[in-house]
Amino acid sequence: MKSVRLVVVVEAMLAVWLLPVNSDRILAIFPSPAKSHQIVFRAFVDGLLARGHQLTVMSPDPFETDNPNITQIDWSYGYKVVNEIGDVAKVTQEGWSAFRVITKLLSVAERLVEVELAHPEVQAMIRNPVEQFDAVVVEYFMMPPFHAFAELYNAPLIGITSIDSVAYAHDIVGNVANIMTHPEMIHSFSRDLCFWQRILAFATRIVSDYYMFPMSFKKMDEIIEFNFGTNMSKSNELMNRLDFLMTNVEPALGFIRPTVPQAIQLGFLHVKPPNPLPKGLQRYLDSSEHGVIYFSFGTLIRTQSLHTENVRILLETFKTLKYDVLWKVDERIDLSNATNVKVVRWVPQQDVLVNSNSTRSTKLDKEKSECESPAKGNVACDTHICVSTV
Repeated sequence: MKSVRLVVVVEAMLAVWLLPVNSDRILAIFPSPAKSHQIVFRAFVDGLLARGHQLTVMSPDPFETDNPNITQIDWSYGYKVVNEIGDVAKVTQEGWSAFRVITKLLSVAERLVEVELAHPEVQAMIRNPVEQFDAVVVEYFMMPPFHAFAELYNAPLIGITSIDSVAYAHDIVGNVANIMTHPEMIHSFSRDLCFWQRILAFATRIVSDYYMFPMSFKKMDEIIEFNFGTNMSKSNELMNRLDFLMTNVEPALGFIRPTVPQAIQLGFLHVKPPNPLPKGLQRYLDSSEHGVIYFSFGTLIRTQSLHTENVRILLETFKTLKYDVLWKVDERIDLSNATNVKVVRWVPQQDVLVNSNSTRSTKLDKEKSECESPAKGNVACDTHICVSTV
């Protein structure tokens, strides 16, 4: 019965061209306070809604909608929790070890689980589980208390990630997770590992699987018992009851690995047709003589967390370039006479990259016609393409 219900996952992916199907009730749990991650989950939710399914969604990024088939539980206060106890910029600039990164991630996860489960509407669902769900979709990280909802409602557990998943999850569904060819994302290396990098990758996997995760599970078990009672399964059992795994991975750009039928790679699920840019932004791209470099640290690294010296180095580097720079920041920055740099708080990233592509194509056509020879022209023009589409 569980495998039959999992068809709703495929329906979301094929929502554009398939005929309507029977409506299912789905509980979707997306705990991470990270806008770039939530964009992927929003696309997944939109696909399910387009198919007529009924959703209850727990998320730190609720959105306005008049669709009667969705009920949202607002976890937006999760951003405050992460801002107080987690700082990705600090981790990067101080060069933390993989073990220290894992420890920090697990401690943030524990705190996040506690405060999000404490939401009154979530508590009401736990205390009085009268609703029936055909599937429970959970952002798959080391947060087993959220998996308890699948057991609570006796529904299939579907994992989803906004990036590739940890090796722990791949092992559970049966995917190959060779630590030498698929090192965890917390490392600074990803391929062509030298001998010492292989040793570090292996040691990290052993220590995390047999020490760090079990230690975290002890804390998670306390949270599970406090919220769901003593009859609920423990963390290890809840993590292993995964029925299906979806990772937002494009095989052509990530690791190549064989996958079992219980796992699929979504690949650019969140990419949509481009929209016109705001006039001011379009004017900036069009008026650039040599092209524009788009520069962004994403949504997890806050500008105020960057060391002053690092900001100075970036600006000094930008000033030496002939290209203009569009820099997405979340705080005011003293540009120090960097006249070729424009800072903005938010950028429709996909639209900028698509529009800048079409904008520079006309200029490149002219540049290519001026190349003195095919060999010289290819090198010069291809370099320009690489730089101007960052």
